[in-house]
Amino acid sequence: MDYSAVEIREKNILALRSFLLEGPEAWVPLQAEMQVDDETAAGYMSLLFCAFEVAVRRKFAPTYIVGQLVRFVADVRIAAGEDVNLINPLIAEDMVRRAVDAPPLKETVPEDVSATLHAQVFILLYLIAEMDLDRAGLEQFIDEVVAFTEEWLAARRDEMPAHPST
Repeated sequence: MDYSAVEIREKNILALRSFLLEGPEAWVPLQAEMQVDDETAAGYMSLLFCAFEVAVRRKFAPTYIVGQLVRFVADVRIAAGEDVNLINPLIAEDMVRRAVDAPPLKETVPEDVSATLHAQVFILLYLIAEMDLDRAGLEQFIDEVVAFTEEWLAARRDEMPAHPST
């Protein structure tokens, strides 16, 4: 992934706002655009990932106990109702733990992109509903997510190997 080519544009921010207000169906019309190339998709997915990170940190950081994280994942799965099987508990707990820099799970966490995305979306939307944000609160959350995403992308760019000069 070439993170130097990933930019957060106004259309990405508008798409995040729609996603948070309307859910995943808001992104259906954007599917073709998201699949143009990896860098375009990364603009949208980076915001989604960072929104998850910010929401989890708002809920738990800086103080939490691991039992709260476990209970939270269980609560999200209960709230999922019929869709509970879409949320792998190990993947979900691992993601929440990583977001707050908690000790990692001792079990092996499956690497499943689809299950990870399902858990991320369910948890994010659960936390957004729990926050019960008004319009100003939503805008503040989005501003925080954009700032965090820019920092996150900058860190990825810094990790990239330097290209040899020709």
